Amino acid sequence: MIRKKRIYQLLLLPLLLLLLTPAMAQQDDDQEMRNEDLLIDKAHDRVLKLNLLRMGAVQVSYEKMRSERISNEIALGYVYRGYFKGDSFFSPDKVNADGVEVRMSQRYYTSKKYSGTPFGFFHGPVFGYRFMVFEENVFNLPERNPQDPDYRFVGRLYQNTLELAYQAGGQFKLGRNFTAEVSAILGGRLQYVLAKGANELLTDNIRGYDLVAEENSAILLDPTPQLNISVGYSF
Repeated sequence: MIRKKRIYQLLLLPLLLLLLTPAMAQQDDDQEMRNEDLLIDKAHDRVLKLNLLRMGAVQVSYEKMRSERISNEIALGYVYRGYFKGDSFFSPDKVNADGVEVRMSQRYYTSKKYSGTPFGFFHGPVFGYRFMVFEENVFNLPERNPQDPDYRFVGRLYQNTLELAYQAGGQFKLGRNFTAEVSAILGGRLQYVLAKGANELLTDNIRGYDLVAEENSAILLDPTPQLNISVGYSF
């Protein structure tokens, strides 16, 4: 009988350990989160900002510290203009469009002086997505009668873009709560463009190196060096 009790005790011991291990792990995770919270400056752990150099778009972003040195940022934007090959910010010909964009990034801050706040020098990956619908006859084809032998129908242009890049820069306080950020971004965009009957007009006008080109669509890769200047408010 005594031997059976010992056997039961030996069998119960691993079971108790299995039951207690998740609880202990949860306690460790909770303690780690509390320790991280103590290292974050709650008075300046978030920043709401406006991107001043986003060509053809209005973009606002929100950044929040997740640990002593790491923050996450999400940016949302409304796109009102597109740019074709050879176009610049000062180009007189405007390519009107409607679209939305979202950009997410994680930042690692290197400065010990500003530990627990989103200030100082930083670097980290960036991921983004953009969808755009362009105005009709965006390629400026001459208007012809459908009965004309030279008539060509080209549908509305749609563009989907995935962006993967890496950024480095600095964010600093201007006074008590206002902030300024300057950063450089280097990466690439994978673009899928669609317009019925556009054919060569897609690769002739859309920026990037064509990977796949068909009668109604194309896939292009566009290197995207960018400069970002933002102003914000920390709280």
